Amino acid sequence: MAMRVVALAGNPNVGKTTIFNALTGLHQHVGNWPGVTVEKKEGVFEYRGERFLVVDLPGTYSLTAHSIDELVARNFLLNGNPDVVVNVVDATSVLRNLYLTMEIFEMGLKNIIIALNKVDLAEKKGIRIDPAKMSKALGVPVVPLSAKEGIGIEKLKEKIWEMAHGRIKTNPVLPRYDPEVEREIEHISKCLERTELASRYPLRWLAIKLLQRDDEVMKLVLRHLGEEKLKEIMTHIGEAEERYGRAMDLIIAGQKYEFIDGLTHEFMSYGKTGETLTDQLDKILVHPVYGFLVMAFVFYLVFKFVFTFGMPAQEILSDAFSKFGDWLAPHIANETLRGLLVDGVVSGVGSVLSFFPLVFLLFLALSFLEDSGYMARVAVLMEGIMRKFGLPGKAVIPLILGLGCNVPAVMATRTLDEERDRLVTMFVNPFIPCSARLSVISFLTGTFFGSNRALVAVSVYIIAIAVALLSAKLVSFFVKGEESPFVIELPEYLIPDGKSLLIHSWERSKEFVQKAGTVILVGSILIWYLSNYPVPMGTGRSYAERLGHFFQPYMRLMGLDWKAAVSLLFGIIAKENVISTYGVLYGSVNAIRSAMTPLQAYVLAVVTTLYIPCIATIAAIRAESNWKWALAVTLYMITVASLLGILIWHVGTALGL
Repeated sequence: MAMRVVALAGNPNVGKTTIFNALTGLHQHVGNWPGVTVEKKEGVFEYRGERFLVVDLPGTYSLTAHSIDELVARNFLLNGNPDVVVNVVDATSVLRNLYLTMEIFEMGLKNIIIALNKVDLAEKKGIRIDPAKMSKALGVPVVPLSAKEGIGIEKLKEKIWEMAHGRIKTNPVLPRYDPEVEREIEHISKCLERTELASRYPLRWLAIKLLQRDDEVMKLVLRHLGEEKLKEIMTHIGEAEERYGRAMDLIIAGQKYEFIDGLTHEFMSYGKTGETLTDQLDKILVHPVYGFLVMAFVFYLVFKFVFTFGMPAQEILSDAFSKFGDWLAPHIANETLRGLLVDGVVSGVGSVLSFFPLVFLLFLALSFLEDSGYMARVAVLMEGIMRKFGLPGKAVIPLILGLGCNVPAVMATRTLDEERDRLVTMFVNPFIPCSARLSVISFLTGTFFGSNRALVAVSVYIIAIAVALLSAKLVSFFVKGEESPFVIELPEYLIPDGKSLLIHSWERSKEFVQKAGTVILVGSILIWYLSNYPVPMGTGRSYAERLGHFFQPYMRLMGLDWKAAVSLLFGIIAKENVISTYGVLYGSVNAIRSAMTPLQAYVLAVVTTLYIPCIATIAAIRAESNWKWALAVTLYMITVASLLGILIWHVGTALGL
């Protein structure tokens, strides 16, 4: 028997991920939706001997096709045939959350359960909600939850099971608009009657989306009814907008909120409440002066945490791989195979894998800041600065995502409304040091700077972020268009759930391990081959040495040698290859330490951070724009990295560093 499918829908920051983790535990995986690179999370839970597949849809505020996230969520609800739709609603922000609920209702879906989350926080804020009255007003079951505390999860499972087995009858309430708007909806509905679209989609929903000039629905009408019919409908809508003096999209949204407001009076009331802890903290954390001081300290603590706990674990793993190589070598008689496995695979892949603790701890720290609500405050703090450098306020989110991986960060620019904003943000995003570059930075700072490694690493990040902002200002002069307004929700501060943090951090960091087992493995083997053929190192020039010596005059400008050139070239495949290349070429950390000065290590850290993005990031930029833009980003980054590398080397040398 096929598993029943449960779709989890809701706004961002409503606790949807916490509910997903509470339902599925470790029985989940992350991939991409077919045809797009938006994250797709699925998990399984069992109830009464039956397995349910939970699909966590992207968090959206509405289901109008303005962004890829909205389109993915809407298409799954319309065409994915979920057996149950769980709409997560934040009890502290019911009015705004129910806008999405009404859009789901208008799609004609009946199998809906409202998961009313954060009821404990709502009570603290003086918000009283009667779940029974709310259920009656909305026409669907309402399950009160405090997902973070695990309260209500079993009840939710029970309701999902009952809904899937047809034991709950629903009658979702549909928003009613002013008579004039209702007449427009009825008129367009009649235009679509007796068509193929009428058999596939609710007529009322199609009519409302056409009134809102939804691009995807307009394409549907064009494809099924032809250009003449679409033009006739859109001309009628244009005439209606002239009569009203406003866009129908704004009119419908406003009246929908009025309808929701009327509904909430049936089940909500507000008591007196004093200043909350969130209000008190925000006086400091979003303060134009204190907020930045706290932010700088917080991110210093992040790196201090990562290095303090990650470096000992890294050293243990590095030592373990080294000992494994020493143990393995005598057991392999064939000299070529021994060199390949010990010097290539174990040294190369092992040197990268040893940095997994640092990557995992970075994701753990970022997940903690995100789930606690602090990242939203960082976005608010940075918004004013972003504007001054030609970036939209919303660009903060893709840039923060870049700390994990630049590929999804580039994809996240889709959420920006204006094309100009998307292009500028996409252009500078690769300057943000991702977790792969963290492994290189931590390797070099840990090897050469000892107890000062956290401060040195932070300085590399500061340089990278400064370059990104200055580049945005420069590029914004050449890319014309309007800037979009900055709108972001500030969620309540929460102590993140430990289990959710670990699951989330593992899901985000396991790609590092997978990459080590695929791309880095192939890269390490290739590096070993090029380093040992056509002649062994020391008796002549190998392919790698020839390649490195070709670029050596250029590298000397930055105080680096041919081995740095080879490592940077292989780093284009994946930044972790910079470490694995050094592991193969030198064989040990001590050999690397004796071959380079701290200044050279710092130059290499900065250049690695700023030069060509990895192939996957270049491909993502091309997919989101075009080859010309991807090429422009690549050439610009090479130029900036080279100039800064030369500058740091010569200034450092002049200062006697």
